Amino acid sequence: MRPRPRHFRFTLAALLMCLSSCTVVNPSYPQGIFPRDFPRVPPADAAAAQVPAGYRVEVVMRDLEHPTSVEMDDRGNLYVAEAGFSYGDPVAPARILRVTPAGEIAIVAEQLRGPINDLLWHQGRLYISHFGRISALDQSGAVTHLVTDLPVNFNHQNNQMTAGPDGKIYFGLGTMTNSGVIGLDNAYPFTDLLLWPDMRDVPARDVRLTNESFLTPQPNNVLARQGRLVDLGSNLAYAVTSLFNRNPNTSMLVRTGPFQPFGHSGARVIPGQVKANGTVLQMNPDGSNLNVYAWGFRNPYGVGWGPDGRLYATDNGYDERGSRPIANAEDNIWVVKQNAWYGWPDYSSGIPVTDPRFRSSRGPRPQFLMAEHPAVEKPLMTRPKHAAVTKFDFSRNAGFGFQGQMFLGEFGAGVPATGPDQPVVGQQVIRINPATGESATFFTARPGSLGPRGAEYISTPGPKHPVDVRFSPDGSAMYIADIGALTFRLAGAGPFPRPFPGTGIIWRVTREGAPAATPPANLSPLPPRASR
Repeated sequence: MRPRPRHFRFTLAALLMCLSSCTVVNPSYPQGIFPRDFPRVPPADAAAAQVPAGYRVEVVMRDLEHPTSVEMDDRGNLYVAEAGFSYGDPVAPARILRVTPAGEIAIVAEQLRGPINDLLWHQGRLYISHFGRISALDQSGAVTHLVTDLPVNFNHQNNQMTAGPDGKIYFGLGTMTNSGVIGLDNAYPFTDLLLWPDMRDVPARDVRLTNESFLTPQPNNVLARQGRLVDLGSNLAYAVTSLFNRNPNTSMLVRTGPFQPFGHSGARVIPGQVKANGTVLQMNPDGSNLNVYAWGFRNPYGVGWGPDGRLYATDNGYDERGSRPIANAEDNIWVVKQNAWYGWPDYSSGIPVTDPRFRSSRGPRPQFLMAEHPAVEKPLMTRPKHAAVTKFDFSRNAGFGFQGQMFLGEFGAGVPATGPDQPVVGQQVIRINPATGESATFFTARPGSLGPRGAEYISTPGPKHPVDVRFSPDGSAMYIADIGALTFRLAGAGPFPRPFPGTGIIWRVTREGAPAATPPANLSPLPPRASR
């Protein structure tokens, strides 16, 4: 664990309880009333999912808490990761369930560091990508930590893993920040600044900086007046922090430079490291020989080798938030080449962020942070901004269809945390032909099953937020991990995240007429309702 501030005396759970009871004035968001009642989430129903003609959908598991990964071993056992951390639910259990072909459910690993972002079965071991670590679960049930101390926070972490044709394991590692600068958006809703005040992005290569720096209100400047908190730093978490970490001599404003901790600037060269942010890393199966395979990503959440022998990665584009907001940044699908640079923090989809299209009404036109740039790669294709591309797999079975094509999950926009109001995008699995760039929706909620406006993907029995897509070893069945319902509400200080534990689902898609797949459908890790 990273060290916490010496004045941090409360647990995160206690902090969130305090946050929920405080009234905070913040001019950054329109004022609203936090609702007493949230939309109801109906039980999952396969009939509410829409797939192309000739395919069928089943609910394999329901009642899950924030599932983020599904994997199968060579004996037909299904593994499901319940992440353990979701925005607004930091104390959920981080654990791995094993489901036998007969449907028997057991917990095989728990008390992991949430969020768990991926599982990978490779060479008889189950690999686990969880907060700052790559670990392996042995058949004895022991968890061995292979790579530790990766630079992560609640903004982005280490993500999907994949085994390469060389037998090595590759995985993505996201950035600490939205666009290169630690800002107040790292304090809420992520609470990162509260827990790790010295965090910063770590580059993979030595980086020479321009003179850019950013003036930001000091989050500790909070006044307690008449029982109300006036948050001068536009952040709720720090309003509470300041109650037990106040320093009247602290200046009202601080200046922060890129790749430097909050309130620090002036560095001109930042040394590169192997455990670097915004990278695809490569390691041996035992965790040795860790090295940077490629760099310059923002959040390479999905990483996988295709049947064509190429390494692919999905990458989430910039948000309109923080000290350096960047507008209109699309999500990317990359072909990953060894030692190549993919543009973060100064390019978006291969285009300089200085281009007028990226100017946000929330801040000045972005300028370069790096004084020198390697040759920048161009994406294979882009997806709409805030589609939130997640993990993917390839069809390798002619019986399933679309052999050689990518099936990619899209979580959907986290409005308003990711920026101003945006059209509804994502919340689906799309099919992509890498050879032609053709894409089409493959799995989504039926239009007639959606909830009312503002709760379309909450009050629906259909798919909500697909995070993982994984084919069975024989390629005949597609399994989809759906994290469940999640919403944000504007109230006072900003967007309050509100997940709905117990609404996560594992879906299965097969061809009509195909033999029954295992495990059986409609399983739950909870006792039958009559005995709860």
